[in-house]
Amino acid sequence: MDRCSQQGWQRRENSLDADVAVIWSVLWHGRMQPNRSVYQHYKNLGRPVIVIDVGALKRGHTWKIAVDNITAQGYYGHTTDLDWDRPAKLGVKLYPVRLGQPRLIIAAQHKQSFQVESLPSMEHWINQQIALARSHTDLPIVVRPHPRSALDPGLLPRDVTIEMPRPIKNTYDDFDINYDCRALINYNSGSGIQAALSGCQVIVDPSSLAAPIRTKYEDLDTLVDHDRDRWLVEICHTEYTVDEIRQGSWLKRIKTALS
Repeated sequence: MDRCSQQGWQRRENSLDADVAVIWSVLWHGRMQPNRSVYQHYKNLGRPVIVIDVGALKRGHTWKIAVDNITAQGYYGHTTDLDWDRPAKLGVKLYPVRLGQPRLIIAAQHKQSFQVESLPSMEHWINQQIALARSHTDLPIVVRPHPRSALDPGLLPRDVTIEMPRPIKNTYDDFDINYDCRALINYNSGSGIQAALSGCQVIVDPSSLAAPIRTKYEDLDTLVDHDRDRWLVEICHTEYTVDEIRQGSWLKRIKTALS
């Protein structure tokens, strides 16, 4: 926040009358649930909300900062004035795209997240994706619930496999996932980004930050040529290390959206 002060911004803690709000996450659950009323209050006033959240590039090392949302519907200022060496600086690598093992993985999201607020339910969305997939392929389908948001298996087809995420030892809240599959299906969370980085094909909603390199159900057996190099550089401008947050480089990118 010192960098904000240096650029003429004054800090007000727990204020509902600031020009810009800053909140942690858009997961309206647990200790973060009160953030929903703060977010709605500021959006009703027509004022921007800076959202900070755990990153998808290097979890626990990089942190997402955007205006109004942490999906592609948010503003990051990440498509212009690019540093093409940034992926190397962050230690983020893009692996060659591959077809992977003959199965599809559907990665669910937390039901209380603002990211999925437009969906009738997570189970409804999953069933839609299963129907779309089966209209093009007979590949086995694996459904992975969010580790902290259970699904109702009675609302899902019986012939899909439910794969429960398992915590990875010696990490704060990382969970195992094997991206060796024909495609990972995800609405708009970090799983889609991580899978795309690993070289897995992704089927995601247009609101996902992985949307620029998404594939379609009808192209599951084809490696579609996307501009993945540019996507990698752009996506690396949506997250910051702790040192970069202190230096204020994130503020320079999103400043135009704060007026």
